Amino acid sequence: MREPASKAIPLRVRLGIYGTGMFADGASNVIIPLWVLYLDPSPFAFGIVIGARSLLPFLFSIHGGVLMDRLGARQVMLFFAVIGLIVPFLFPLLPWVWVAGILNLVIGLTSTMNWVGAQTLVGQVMRGDPTLTWQVSFGNRFGHFVFPILAGAMWDAFGPWGGFGVIFASAVLFMASAAMLPRGSDAGGKAEAPETRPFRALDLLPRLEDYTRTFTLLGIPLVAIAVAGSVLNIGVGAIQGSFFIAYMKDIGLTGTLIGVVFAGLNLSGLAGTAGMTPLARRTGDVWLLNATVVAAIALITVTPLFVAFLPLLAITVLRGFMQGVSQPLMIVIPSKSVPRESQGAVVGLRISLNRLMQTVLPPVMGGVVAVVGIENSFYWVGGILLVVSCGLWAVFRPPHST
Repeated sequence: MREPASKAIPLRVRLGIYGTGMFADGASNVIIPLWVLYLDPSPFAFGIVIGARSLLPFLFSIHGGVLMDRLGARQVMLFFAVIGLIVPFLFPLLPWVWVAGILNLVIGLTSTMNWVGAQTLVGQVMRGDPTLTWQVSFGNRFGHFVFPILAGAMWDAFGPWGGFGVIFASAVLFMASAAMLPRGSDAGGKAEAPETRPFRALDLLPRLEDYTRTFTLLGIPLVAIAVAGSVLNIGVGAIQGSFFIAYMKDIGLTGTLIGVVFAGLNLSGLAGTAGMTPLARRTGDVWLLNATVVAAIALITVTPLFVAFLPLLAITVLRGFMQGVSQPLMIVIPSKSVPRESQGAVVGLRISLNRLMQTVLPPVMGGVVAVVGIENSFYWVGGILLVVSCGLWAVFRPPHST
C-alpha cells in the first residue's frame, strides 16, 4: 500500500515548504505603494512605479520555472532569496521615484520566483497531494494577511525603515525555509538526481525552446482548464486592487472601513482554502474550480448594486471564500497532469499569464470607466469575464473527478 504523502515527507521538509509559501512575499505590495506615495510623485509616475512590479514576472516566470526543473527549486529559490535580502533597504537609502521603479521591478521578480518555487515544490515533492497543497496555500494566504498588518504598524511606529524592516525579516525567514529543503526533489529528503552544476550567471538568459516547449503544455486539457481559471481569477484580483478600491472611496467608505473589507476578504480566503479538500471530494477538482471562478467573477460584477458597508462586506467575504477555494485547485490540477520534470514550467506558465492579466486589465478597465463611468464599468468588464468563464466551462465539461 502506498504510504500517505504526509507521512512520506519528513517534517523538516514539510515545514520548509510551508515556510516558503508563507514568507514568499512579505508585505512589499503594501509598503512599496506607501513608500512611493511618501515620495510625492505625480499620479502617472505612481502608476508606472506600481505597474513595474508585474513586468519582469510576466517576462521571466516561465524561465524561472524551467530553471527550477533543470537545476532544482532549492538552488534557484536561494539565489533569489539573497537578492530579496538586499533590495528592501535600498528603497529608503535611495529616495527617488525612478529608483523605486527600478527596485520594484526587481522585488516583483524575486517575490514571484519565491511563490513559483513554493508551488513547484508542491508538484515535485508533494506530488500534488490535495491536503498538503491546501496547507501551503493556507500558509501563503496567512502570510498575506499577517505581514501587511505588521508592516503597517511598523511603518506607523518607525517610518519607512520599520516597514521595509518587515520585508527584510520576511526575506530572512524565506531563506531559512528554503535552506531546510533537500538539495533534490525527493520527498524523503534525498535527491533523486544530484544537481550536476551550480547556478551560473549564464542561466539567467532565457531560451526560446524553453518557452515554446512550455506553451505546448496548454495542449493538456486539465492544464488549459487550470491556467484559464487562474487567469480569470487573477482578473478579479486585479479589479479588487484597483477600481474596487476606487468604488469604495466613491461611495464614502473611510480608509478604516476599506481596511476592514480587505481584512474580511483575506480571512474568508483562509476559510475557503481550508475547506477546499472536503469540497473537492464531493464535487471533483475541475467542477469546483470552474464553479468558484464563475462565482467570484459574478460577485465582483454586481459590486455597484451594493452601496452600504455591511452588504458590500458580505459579498466581499463570499467572494474571498470562493477565491480561497480556487487557489489550491489551480496548483493541484496541473501538478497532477504533468511529469515531475515539468512542474516548474507549468507553474511559470500560469504565473506569467496571470501577470499579463494584471498588467493589461486595469488600464483597459480605466478606459471603460472613462466612457461609461465606474459603476457601469463593473457590469461591462465583469460581464465579459463572466461570459468567457461560462464559455470555457461549457467547452471543458469536467469529468466526475480529476
